[in-house]
Amino acid sequence: MVLAMVVALFAGCAAIASSFGHSSAESQLDSKDVPPVSQAQIDAAPELTERDLALLVKTPDSHKGKTIVLYARITQFDAATGSCTFRANISYKKMENSYDYDENSVFQGGDGDANCPDLSGFVTDDEVRITATSLGSISYETQIRGNTTVPAFRVEGITSLK
Repeated sequence: MVLAMVVALFAGCAAIASSFGHSSAESQLDSKDVPPVSQAQIDAAPELTERDLALLVKTPDSHKGKTIVLYARITQFDAATGSCTFRANISYKKMENSYDYDENSVFQGGDGDANCPDLSGFVTDDEVRITATSLGSISYETQIRGNTTVPAFRVEGITSLK
């Protein structure tokens, strides 16, 4: 069981790397038509309940444009994703164990290309609190030639949990 989970996690990381390098995942993020939000909306962003998060993951496009607070463990933030985009497993609260963050998602900060100073100090395996605006969903091809759809978010603010 544990081996299967590790293999699935590795396949997901490799898949997102190849997505950002060779498919339209990054361009999908760039093309999301979600206007900027005000500082007041960022400051008033609600934390989610477990059910709220389950509904967001089930139908990300119906939550497009909503600004919320998420907790996450960054699972991929490297040359393949670029300096402004990362993959993370999310939760509605800070989890006791890093492996308890289990909902795959993609985040983009700054201009989505090279100007994202708020993300410069973060790396894979960091646990963070993120105020984010939902961009709906993106889809990418997995390493085993399947297709997956995940929630996508624009980072409005990020802080380390450690």
